[in-house]
Amino acid sequence: MRKFLTLLSLTLLLACQSESRPGGVKDPGRTILLTPQGEAVKTRVAFTEQDQIQGLSGVKADEFAEDEGLLFWYQDEGMRYFWMPDTYFDLDLFYLDKDLKITDIIRKLPHYIGRHNESLIPKAREVWSRHVLEMKASSPIAASLNVGDKLQWKAEMSLSETEEAISKILESK
Repeated sequence: MRKFLTLLSLTLLLACQSESRPGGVKDPGRTILLTPQGEAVKTRVAFTEQDQIQGLSGVKADEFAEDEGLLFWYQDEGMRYFWMPDTYFDLDLFYLDKDLKITDIIRKLPHYIGRHNESLIPKAREVWSRHVLEMKASSPIAASLNVGDKLQWKAEMSLSETEEAISKILESK
């Protein structure tokens, strides 16, 4: 029954994702990531500089579910550095390669409400990766993920189609 409900939820979510951006480019801003255990992570994709700067700043704990994630999408691999200004819950950070395989994890990065006193704002160590997934540290799904696990991309567009769409969107800005 649980798998049926998960599949039904995925189908409904994907059906609602058929929106397009100007110029007929499909919006790659939402997806489902499936864990090796079959758990679905409802994921918002942050690919613009503004979305990445905003991240989860200002999002209250009750506004971000245990089965949600924020995927920082980058065009190339590089050193990724995260800090936690104006966050309301601790985060787990999952560093991913281009195929969504987890290459490193930072667990329970502390939250920090506000932006004052920058020296007190928690900062994660730099990690080489292509993408980064943030989830609530309290999430049972996040707790089940390990280095070496590969996430599956479930969206209207394939992973490569999403990459093309994001490239087009970013080029048009």
